[in-house]
Formats: sequence, C-alpha cells, structure tokens
Amino acid sequence: MASGPTRIVSAAGSRPGPHHVRNEDAWRIYETPALKPGGLFVVCDGVSTSGKGAWAARLACERLGSFGELGGPPRLDELVSLVSEIDWELRGAGRHAACTLATAWITDDRAHVLTVGDSPVYRLRRGRIKQAGSEQTGMFRRLQAYLGMGASVSGQLHMESWALEPGDMFMLMSDGIIDALDEDDLGELWNRNPDPRRFVRRTLEEVARIGTDDDATILAVEISVDPKARAPDPPEDAPDPLRLFRLE
Repeated sequence: MASGPTRIVSAAGSRPGPHHVRNEDAWRIYETPALKPGGLFVVCDGVSTSGKGAWAARLACERLGSFGELGGPPRLDELVSLVSEIDWELRGAGRHAACTLATAWITDDRAHVLTVGDSPVYRLRRGRIKQAGSEQTGMFRRLQAYLGMGASVSGQLHMESWALEPGDMFMLMSDGIIDALDEDDLGELWNRNPDPRRFVRRTLEEVARIGTDDDATILAVEISVDPKARAPDPPEDAPDPLRLFRLE
C-alpha cells in the first residue's frame, strides 16, 4: 500500500425480511486501539431453520469483539482460533444454534478475509469486483456450511489475504442482499454513491424496492491513505422498513 496513514470509513445497515418476526442477521464494527489503524468487520446470518439462528449470529459477532485483547500485536492465527472457539460454543448449545460468518480483519496494509457459508465478502478495486467466500455467488443455492454445523469448522473456513491499495472498498453481506442484487448491481450502486453511508442506504433501499423474503445486511468499508479524506454525509431519516445503523 502507498505510504501514509490508513484511514477507514465504514458503515453498516440491516433490514428484516418482510415475513420475519425478527431479524436473524447481526453485524459489528470493531476499531479498538489494539486493532488500529485497521479494524475488524463482521456480518453473521443466523440459520433460520435452526431455531436459535438470531442468538447464534449475535453471539458470534459479540465474541469476535475479543480479538486483539490477548496482549501483544493481534495475529491471524489468534483470529482463526477464536472462530474455532465460537464454533465449539455453538455446537455446545445443541444443533439449534447456527450461523454463517463473513469477517474482514483490515490492518495497515492487508485485508484478511474469513468466511463460513454463503455470506460473501467482495473487494471493489478500480471498478472490478473480486469475491472471497467458501460458497461463491452464482454457484450456490443451498447453504452448505455454517458455524455450529458439526465435527469441526476447520474444513469449512475459507481464508484469503489481500494486499490493500488506496481506494479499495470492501462489502460484507448476508445472502439477503445477493438474493436481490448481483455483482454488477453492487458495483453500479457504489459508482453512484461513493461513500459507505450513502452506499449502504441506497443498497438497502434497492433491496426493499426489488423485494426479498430474507433479512438483508450490508457492511461497507472504504480504504484511504489521505488523513484529510472527506467525512461521510450527515445521517438522513431512513424510510421504512429500512433501519440504518451508523457508523464512523
């Protein structure tokens, strides 16, 4: 990555499926001092047929917040071990607790992407989209892997490590987004709304316009080396049924 301080601007939002009693997606943004100048970004999608999907998604997101608190510089193997511990905890709760995982640990020069299941992570760079994920978009229609599924998550955990470039944008999402929008749609939405907060809002509005039965969650992270990069626009009132959550 070019020299200069890394600046990260992030935003996330979620809308429940129109026929769901509750939203079974969860997301978190962790930009703690131990993780600076980067952060940890997480989206989990509870498996609705498991009965405890919403609980599993929130537990996984919350437990990942302990990453970087063990003392010393955070390491990738510690993050992998933490994911394994979460998997064990969900399995200990019985077969009714399960969720997918999409997470990106962004450092000052790399993005480490970990996924389990069909919640994808995309990187948009100079107008081109690259996907990380154990179940690639367009190839899956049935969930094949998730945290809490069985003997071990190690065979289901998909990992990639990408060098950062100024202007990179990362999108983490639940499959409710890709049920309505494809890669070209997401790229065009960013081209028209090149700011994480506006992009998240417009993406969820477009999902609501098209219509999908599933919960839909998206988290956007923009990378810059300019310490004077523009601040995000002030928040606007969100139309129903959209619920927009911060941030930065």
